[in-house]
Amino acid sequence: MKPVQLALEENHLLDHVQFLRKQWLLIAAVFVGFVAVASVAAYRMPEVYEAGARLLVGDGSPNNLISERSIALDGYFLEMRSFETQLEVMRSEPVAERAATLLGWIDAATPSERREALVRSVKRAVRVDRVRDTRVVLLRAQDNDPARARDLANAMAEAYVAFTRERQVEAQRQSIAWLTTETGKLREELRASEVRLVEYLTREQIDPSADVDAIQPASNAAVEALQAQITIVEIELSQLRQRYRERHPKVIDGQTRLASLRRRAGSEQELRAQEHRKLIQYRILKRDADLDHEMYEVLLKKLKEADLSSSVAEPNIRLLETAKLPRSPIAPNPLRTVGVAAVLGLCLALGLAYAVESFDRTLRSSEDVSRALGIPTLAVVHRFESGETKRLLVAEASGSLEGETFRTLRTNVRFSHVDKPKRVVLVTSTGSEEGKSTVLANLAVSLAQSGRRTLVVDTDLRRPSLHRLLGLPNARGLADLLAGDATLEESIQSSHIADLDLLASGTLPPNPAELIESVRLQEQIAELRSRYDYVLLDSPPAGGLIDASLLCSLADGVVFVVERGRFELKVLRGALGQLDRAGAKIYGVVLNKAPRDEGVGFYDYTRYRSDVTGDAAAGGIPAAGAG
Repeated sequence: MKPVQLALEENHLLDHVQFLRKQWLLIAAVFVGFVAVASVAAYRMPEVYEAGARLLVGDGSPNNLISERSIALDGYFLEMRSFETQLEVMRSEPVAERAATLLGWIDAATPSERREALVRSVKRAVRVDRVRDTRVVLLRAQDNDPARARDLANAMAEAYVAFTRERQVEAQRQSIAWLTTETGKLREELRASEVRLVEYLTREQIDPSADVDAIQPASNAAVEALQAQITIVEIELSQLRQRYRERHPKVIDGQTRLASLRRRAGSEQELRAQEHRKLIQYRILKRDADLDHEMYEVLLKKLKEADLSSSVAEPNIRLLETAKLPRSPIAPNPLRTVGVAAVLGLCLALGLAYAVESFDRTLRSSEDVSRALGIPTLAVVHRFESGETKRLLVAEASGSLEGETFRTLRTNVRFSHVDKPKRVVLVTSTGSEEGKSTVLANLAVSLAQSGRRTLVVDTDLRRPSLHRLLGLPNARGLADLLAGDATLEESIQSSHIADLDLLASGTLPPNPAELIESVRLQEQIAELRSRYDYVLLDSPPAGGLIDASLLCSLADGVVFVVERGRFELKVLRGALGQLDRAGAKIYGVVLNKAPRDEGVGFYDYTRYRSDVTGDAAAGGIPAAGAG
């Protein structure tokens, strides 16, 4: 059976609860550490005081009487009246520098570097916020000294008002100067246009006192009369040509009269055109003079208005409320800081725990075994307590939790192939010291206690240990049997447990793999199968050694022991893959050395066992046997 890849499964609420139980120490340490550091930092932080002044910006009253569309300074006034622009002006360096000067922090003799540093500190200490849906600005200053916070807020407000007033005065001064210059220019242009008009009237002999509309070109009556006479003469000449030849005196006389009339009509038309041109030129000169006069009057009026507004207009920025001395600090707030730190610490602890869990590629539970390897978990064996380290055959203890664990393992191994009454089971692991020999010995004790003849064979011809677990000598054993130095009866030893025998490793050979691969070992295993209900083979680790793969062909199945949290999945899958290529049938995994607080509920089980034992003693109910 090949190991399968990690499958995606829907997380259950109990999975998260189990995760929290596994990582509670890390979560608690990170949480407590984060909250402790935040608490110490909060209580050691200096107190911060805040004072605020209120200003009214751009209340809608005009700051001058000049039309916003009349001069080139429109953009400046519109920009200065823009509310967002005013907020940025309050935050600007010139205002901060003026405030520092008002406070006496800097003067003309202050070095430039210190001046810049103090101005930056003023800007950092001041916040400018707009009161929603109003044109009121709240200017707040923060400092460790309440008096300094108050003075800084008031200084910033005064500096901004003074800065704005100076800019308004400068704008008005520039406006008056511009208007004065433009008025002088228009005065000269008006004078020149009027001179041109007078000269034209004099040259063309037009009476300036006459009504302009009365000046009309010559009458059209003379031209129309001449046109009528020309028509009559043309008709008469046409009739004469029908009666006489071209050189007839009457025809010649008619032609002469027609030519004379046409010359007179042309003269009249030319005179009329000249009169029209004079009229048009007069109107042009008069319109220019009138326009210059109107512009001059407008600018002269605006200049007077500007002079008036510079003396009577009030500033558009007003200080509504000065800053007061703050009574209590705004920071630090230990309770809020600790509360925020608790939330952040919990999030950090959970995130770190989940990160550690996600990067952990080892097996830590039976669910991990099922998801990562795709094979069942036969049992979860917990670490023995300190008093049990010298007595590793814990399955001997009647009614113990450990004994129950190995009875569960025994049952699961029995049900792994119910069709075979006699079985040979190989027990191996990925690496050394994972507890496979201890698991095998306790499984053998549990099988023997159930009335089944059991033999444990120490096929680990490199580092044998079963004889020490059972308290028996290792003088003769499997190696001596395979070498022909001892018989089967001489090699097998009876243990102090009924129905449990041991075939130790014996003399360690120089070539363990050759002995394991020999035909004689196959014959001996077949012989042992006929004598015992269970033959348990203790194999060297499957990771890196060939012994376990060679022994797979002799066993009906393999119990794979995995130490919790020791090897990564890649290593475990490599060992299982090697067994799979050798044709082994994996019964399942024994997850060894699990902590006491994981897995089954020991308290409930202990109470259940006590209740059953008490009932049995009181009322004759038999306790759970070793089935």
